[in-house]
Amino acid sequence: MNKTTLKIAMAAFFHDLGKFIDPKVLELPAGYADENAGAFLPSFDGKYSHWHALYTAGFIEKTSKHLPAELNTGNFGDGDAFIRLAAAHHDPSSAMEWIVALADRISSGMDRKTFDKESMQSVQIKDYKTTRLLPVFEHMTLADAPESLTAEKCRFRYPLKPLTAESIFPIQQKNDSPANRASATAEYQDLTKDFLAQMGRLAHAETDTALWFEHFDSLVKEYTWAIPAARVGKVIPDVSLYDHLRTSAAIATAMYLFHADSHTLEPRAVQNIDDEKFLLISGSFSGIQNFIFSSGGESAKYRSKILRGRSFYVSLLSDLAAQLLCRKIGLPHTAVMFNAGGRFTLLAPNTESAADALVAAEKEINDWLVARTYGETSMIFSSVTAKSRDFESTHFSALWERLVNAGDEKKYSKLDLAAYGGAVEDYLDKFCNDLSSALCPLCGKRPAERDVAVHDIPCCALCRDHVFLGENLVKHPYVLITEKNADFPGKRLFDPVFEQFQLYFSTTDPARTTRSRTILKYWCLDVGQADTDFARVTGRQLNGYVPIYSDTEEGEDAEPGMPKTLNDLATSAATNGQGVEALGVLKADVDNLGLLMACGLRKHLYTVSRMASLSRQLDHFFSLFLPDFLSNSEKFQNIYTVFAGGDDLFLIGPWNRIIELSTVLENKFKAYVCQNPEITFSAGISLHKPHTPINTLAKASEDALEKSKHGGRKRITLFEHTVTWPVFKALDAVRDELYQWTADQWISLVFLYRINFFIAMAEEEKLLFTSSQEGIPLDRMNCTQWRAKLAYSLERSALPGIDPGQRKERLNHVREKMAMWLTVYGGDLRIALWVLQYSLRKESKNG
Repeated sequence: MNKTTLKIAMAAFFHDLGKFIDPKVLELPAGYADENAGAFLPSFDGKYSHWHALYTAGFIEKTSKHLPAELNTGNFGDGDAFIRLAAAHHDPSSAMEWIVALADRISSGMDRKTFDKESMQSVQIKDYKTTRLLPVFEHMTLADAPESLTAEKCRFRYPLKPLTAESIFPIQQKNDSPANRASATAEYQDLTKDFLAQMGRLAHAETDTALWFEHFDSLVKEYTWAIPAARVGKVIPDVSLYDHLRTSAAIATAMYLFHADSHTLEPRAVQNIDDEKFLLISGSFSGIQNFIFSSGGESAKYRSKILRGRSFYVSLLSDLAAQLLCRKIGLPHTAVMFNAGGRFTLLAPNTESAADALVAAEKEINDWLVARTYGETSMIFSSVTAKSRDFESTHFSALWERLVNAGDEKKYSKLDLAAYGGAVEDYLDKFCNDLSSALCPLCGKRPAERDVAVHDIPCCALCRDHVFLGENLVKHPYVLITEKNADFPGKRLFDPVFEQFQLYFSTTDPARTTRSRTILKYWCLDVGQADTDFARVTGRQLNGYVPIYSDTEEGEDAEPGMPKTLNDLATSAATNGQGVEALGVLKADVDNLGLLMACGLRKHLYTVSRMASLSRQLDHFFSLFLPDFLSNSEKFQNIYTVFAGGDDLFLIGPWNRIIELSTVLENKFKAYVCQNPEITFSAGISLHKPHTPINTLAKASEDALEKSKHGGRKRITLFEHTVTWPVFKALDAVRDELYQWTADQWISLVFLYRINFFIAMAEEEKLLFTSSQEGIPLDRMNCTQWRAKLAYSLERSALPGIDPGQRKERLNHVREKMAMWLTVYGGDLRIALWVLQYSLRKESKNG
């Protein structure tokens, strides 16, 4: 990537920061506005407008000591000065200034006429700071909805706070609206002060501008995610400033490279909206579940570490596949507009060299993957060309549909069988038969390698790297991605990703890192980075939570800070020897997400920046809120996040806590999506002994989730019974009442187990009534006797030794409740009953 490309990207990313940065906090010199307004601002009826552009210029000048020096010098790439590119987007004159200006409009989904008209209407400019970001979720619907939608009709807002697991939840407007303009201004000023303080901590400003830009991007996201990009005019302020800046940078970069390649870098050509200037590229990691849960080795050692390592490795491969493609085309990191759940979308120029780079990247990546996973995984790339006009709100849904269709079509030919089909060449020749295990004991697929081992156990390089990642992710907060041949102290991957990227872990201050030119990414897994004096780098959500031992806990090889094993999690399900020691596995994802993304917005609201906001906000529930919630909840701290991101999750933990968590998450998700009844998720739960193979755990929970989907969605499946969420919660109450009856000795444990017999009879009766039009045959009438047998069984086994009057009253209560439950819930009553039975069971430690 050349310097001019980077300058264009950074200028487009900076262009609207003046909407966030409060000019009073900047303490601009007296007369600054009068002296500089004419250089950056347009005028209407003799008055300057769009003052935020001037504040962007003021920000660049006043924070120069914290910026890479070249941003404020004349030798940063070719063409216009950086400050002019960033701040003149409402009064452009040169081709490069027009590129940033058009990127601003295209990101908003507006043509020029609409852009200028809308920005001068409706919400008074003086009130813009009282406007709060609206959730996209609230107004999404698959039903026919009137095109007209106003901000006043929306009930929810996001609080104007930095990005945290708590602040991402929308709240009712009446609880968040600023009391007046003064309080709204104070909120912006406080946010600006915090941002500027953190900006001074960013690493690598003096050594690597591109790397610093990634750190700055991460900081801007933290502080502008809840600021609306558009706050005046007849707009729905549901697109965050961050997503607008990020997509603007992607658009500007692609547009610049297109015109530079075609030698048409002049204002008229830049303003042409009918040339196909863009190449929209989608990348999708195929085979995620098989890869993470693959289980074929003889050794059950390191299961937790491998699972943790593979989960991180999937997101790492997706990140680095996008990075490899960006490097080949010459794009900055901002070209990647969406990246979650093993899928990414990036914007490139529609040039011959970019198309060739895409083909080359796909081959390099899949050559590497097939050589190591034998076709189990691959990276699917698809692309469509686009005009500037295609990003306008009236056309963007069609562009998005074309990209989705291209991806779906590519899935049917994701690997070239002519290149990758047939037997694996030299597979048998790679075995070292003199090793203690010639076949890797951890995966059971690849040959063990002579110089590769995990704690003296010979294995393949890929499994060694997964264990290495699983061990170190919970120990070291910093991750460095470097060139393959970089030489940093400490352990590294044995097999560099795509034969290009190396990974190191670090615990030292990033400011002390030398040779930064060989560093491509520098991540901190503690996203907030607030509790340290170290320099700030790019915050990276780990998308997971790992239960660890506290100072007071005991367990298998336990030391404070060590991750717990799956066996530890299963053991924690029992209390004082009571309860089944077993694992619960929860798999869940959002219902109809593809359809919601394609059809859930009003047509005029489909814009690339709004899709970016929607994608990121959805991902935040799974990748930001969920790990934080688990780590800070005493009840759920033993639940392990295998993966959570995009629109789905996979959790393992004590079986009873997993079941309890499922309803908590459903309630939290409803609150997160503004109680929108059309945005729901389904779940499946399976229970297992702790030494069950990982692939068996995954298959059972996936089957349970599929039952929920096929049952009508908005459902959960447990013990192979699929029910709606309201019924599942009602069965929780049934279980609680059954438990109270046993605790108060209204019913015996013997009777509790006999309920299974009555369920089977009631279930059969219901089936016969609904399937037979001529009544129940005489030879199958026995099932209708369940009410009498229920009463008889209660009379024989319940409430011994109490007053006869009380006994009769309580027996009637139990009998009536049981009859009602059996009639209403039928076989689904097993969910409540079996959870209680498993909780009360006392198991021998000897099996």
